[in-house]
Amino acid sequence: MTHFEDEELRWFCVKTKPRSESAARRMLMRDVGIEVFCPMIRFERARSSGKVKVTEAMFPGYVFAHFNYRAQHRHVQGTLGVSTIVRFGGIPSVVPDEIVADLRASVVNQETIEIPTIIQVGEEVQLIEGPFTGLRALVTQVLPAQERIKVLLEILGMEREVEVETSRVLPKISHPLAAR
Repeated sequence: MTHFEDEELRWFCVKTKPRSESAARRMLMRDVGIEVFCPMIRFERARSSGKVKVTEAMFPGYVFAHFNYRAQHRHVQGTLGVSTIVRFGGIPSVVPDEIVADLRASVVNQETIEIPTIIQVGEEVQLIEGPFTGLRALVTQVLPAQERIKVLLEILGMEREVEVETSRVLPKISHPLAAR
């Protein structure tokens, strides 16, 4: 590959095996001795027991690795948890330094971005605590100063507007980067 004959370190996108981003990151750093960046997101997800905080890779199945392609690509490729180095037209794709720098600037606390739960008027939510647990409701008003919302519930065939704490509801969205 004539492109990568120099000794320069570049960022590459590395595809990992399913749900192996953290393992691949750890192994690449430990065994190959290269810098690896794997931004994570932390958000709330519904479980039968209520809300739980979940941490997932921002780019599931991928990490960014900073290495000299000519000298280290075989080591990277053979690392436990790594599937392949991303290529376009058979040529490894270099990720510009600016993109990695911008991503790094947006994360804090060891590469993790905290995604707040944003509830909007008109959104369907599920009540997860209190006497109406399990019921779905429609948000009619957001009261951010009090961390409360008003929701429209159907109870015994009648619609009622009820005020609840935002911590007692869960928006319908399953993943914060999914389309709304």
